Amino acid sequence: MKLKLLAPLALVLLAACDGNPLGTTDVPVCDTNCPVGADDPVTIPPILAKNLQAIAYDETSDSFRITFKSLDTTPTIATWNRRAALDLVGYRAYVVQEDPLDRMFVGLAKTSTDGSVTAIAAGDGGQFNRVFQGGTYGRTGGFDRPTSTDGAGSGQVSYAGTYAAVTNIGAPRPGEILPVPPNTSGELVPDQPSRVRGDIFINANFTDNSVNGAIYNRVLVEANNFGLQAVILVPTDIEANGTFTGTTERWVNDDPSMTTTGDYGGVFGGVDSAAVGGVVALTKLYRTDTGALLPNALEQGVFVLQQCGTAGDAAICSQVAPTNP
Repeated sequence: MKLKLLAPLALVLLAACDGNPLGTTDVPVCDTNCPVGADDPVTIPPILAKNLQAIAYDETSDSFRITFKSLDTTPTIATWNRRAALDLVGYRAYVVQEDPLDRMFVGLAKTSTDGSVTAIAAGDGGQFNRVFQGGTYGRTGGFDRPTSTDGAGSGQVSYAGTYAAVTNIGAPRPGEILPVPPNTSGELVPDQPSRVRGDIFINANFTDNSVNGAIYNRVLVEANNFGLQAVILVPTDIEANGTFTGTTERWVNDDPSMTTTGDYGGVFGGVDSAAVGGVVALTKLYRTDTGALLPNALEQGVFVLQQCGTAGDAAICSQVAPTNP
């Protein structure tokens, strides 16, 4: 199935693979009756983890090892290759593809400046009518809730930075994918996943334990920065261990329908929760030019953000009154 976004560019979209529930504890998955005490570990909802089973990522050594239930490599636990050409606004890119007729996977990873939070998203561009995606996030140390007082705005903290994602929209060749001979049957040819970049802003209130935000300035990089509509992170609860999960909505200024578009989740880390990281799984993507839905499009995104009011924070933070310096 092909979708023309910008003539004469045609990008391939492939349907999702449901797969089996993740059974490994390497990526700590929990869907129902999950522990949420202050000292309980960070777990990932299956709707976000998807096909990702285990991962070992070290930003310092640039080591990215992953187990993906997705026909990606032999052996299944493999080291992905660093691919700086696919880096996105602070997120490091890693790829794996064993031969030209195997799926090509792209992973995007980032660790916060203070080393407290790491988040990862990965996925292939699709092959044989299916695509495999997944994401995870984790924290070093415990949840350090920012101090709240009785003053106005106390406990209200903002986070801002950049957002990156992979999609099942096939990137134009030649790209970074292994080439195939011109006469290769199209039914066999895998696609390179297109990437999305954007900005993200989150407000968290640690007094009433709630979080919400938006992902905006979204563009499809491999389609000449083709515009995608903003995504709203619907308000949700911050749990006792500093994690949160919620749903996403479409943002259109004159559309009251607030269409659900996917899910998100994350974790606060560092001193006074100086950083936040998480993943986003979108099942509906919309064009900015016409507002039309991109059929069958899926996006697996990642964010690692710094708290506004700390050294080196994002430019948008100039509009925020830091309450937790």
